[in-house]
Amino acid sequence: MANRNLLFLTFVVFQVLNLNTLFAQETDGKMRLSPDEAVDLAIRNNLTLEIQRAGTDTKKRASDYVWNKFLPAVSLSAGPSLNSQNSKATGDFQTPGQTEQTQATSSAGFQGQVQAQLAINFALFEGIKSLKLDYQTGLLSLEQAKSQLERDVRKSYYSIMLLEEQWKLLNESLNNAEQQRQSMESQYKAGRQPELSYLQARVNVETMKPSVDEAANGLRLAKSSFAMTLGLPLDTDFELALPVDGTRYIPLDTKDLVRQARDNNPDILVRKHQLRTLLSQRKAQVYQKMTPNLSLGWTGGLSSNGSKTGVETNLSDSITMNQDVLSTSSAFTLMLSWTATSLLPFSVDAQAIKDLDNNIKTLSIQIALAEQSTELELNNKVYSLEQIRANIDARRAAVELAERSYNETMRAYNSGLQSLLQVQDAEEKLRTARMNLYQQESGYLQGLIELEYSIGLPFGTLMTQSEDSP
Repeated sequence: MANRNLLFLTFVVFQVLNLNTLFAQETDGKMRLSPDEAVDLAIRNNLTLEIQRAGTDTKKRASDYVWNKFLPAVSLSAGPSLNSQNSKATGDFQTPGQTEQTQATSSAGFQGQVQAQLAINFALFEGIKSLKLDYQTGLLSLEQAKSQLERDVRKSYYSIMLLEEQWKLLNESLNNAEQQRQSMESQYKAGRQPELSYLQARVNVETMKPSVDEAANGLRLAKSSFAMTLGLPLDTDFELALPVDGTRYIPLDTKDLVRQARDNNPDILVRKHQLRTLLSQRKAQVYQKMTPNLSLGWTGGLSSNGSKTGVETNLSDSITMNQDVLSTSSAFTLMLSWTATSLLPFSVDAQAIKDLDNNIKTLSIQIALAEQSTELELNNKVYSLEQIRANIDARRAAVELAERSYNETMRAYNSGLQSLLQVQDAEEKLRTARMNLYQQESGYLQGLIELEYSIGLPFGTLMTQSEDSP
């Protein structure tokens, strides 16, 4: 019976050593997963993380092509043209009988125009910096999402391990109860035990079955949820890898942990980078609205006209002349503009900058609150871990006593000195003691995972610095 406790304890070293050399293997149709392999699967396949990657890719593309802000806006226009004009001419030198002269002019041709314009402002350069900062913030947010996912996967791994141990304990107790029922049935039929004892043995079996089924269903649902997190089919059959050593404990220096958390906590890091991005955006807003804008422009045109000119008289005489005209034009502009109303403190632009100032102030306060909250959180986690460590020692002692009590009760029962109810009570106490120990050990490991996330350390860092418990 002590072997089951050892099996659970041996799981810890695999996490402690943070082995990366093992790979998921198929054994008896099951996928055998270590904590590191589960994390790798989740990071590659988790759909929530894919959404985060897509957003980061968008920011990366904006950062990579930030130079396109220096491309001028170019527009092209082209099309045919058709013009016609009539004019009358009179004068002193008309021929006899001629009173007036009419001139008709028509033209059909082609016109094209090219326009290029580039606006330059100090805000343009600060905007480039803001885009790069935004991409860096996206990278930090992606790493934060990965850390959160890894934290959740590792904690879920331990939770499933705990559910498995709970199911095994209940199933083992059910098997023992069934053996007791069969033994009691034989003794009852042989006349060595009263019917009441036989009925009590049957009641014990039937009472335990729902608990075993409930534990099995809970384990099945937890594994399905875990498979979904890893990007595997929900019905994937897998088993958790067992470690090969005992539990280790670590000395915790709260002040040192708080100092590290201020520099490495994922939540605080993201917010600090968001603050830098916001400050850059505010500076770009000031440059855009409060400094002059330099506008460079160039316009080029090309036109081709084929004209036909004719002179008609009242004598039905006409003279026709054809003429082709090709002309080009170009113009370069350089303008300096300034929106004077932006300087007014009550203008829309000035108010927008004040809104940014309020956002910057709010985010700065949030960072300060996050640092205070992290310090309090770390103190509570360290205290909780120390309490759990003390509880584990007490739980181990309780398991040893419960095992001795159960063994003595069984010997007395076999000698006819104890009743079946006393055996069942001793077994229940032993099962409860073991389960309490497993819960405390699982809680200690999950607490270390939470602590490492809060500090911003790679998972397993604290464990590799641990010392063996005496």
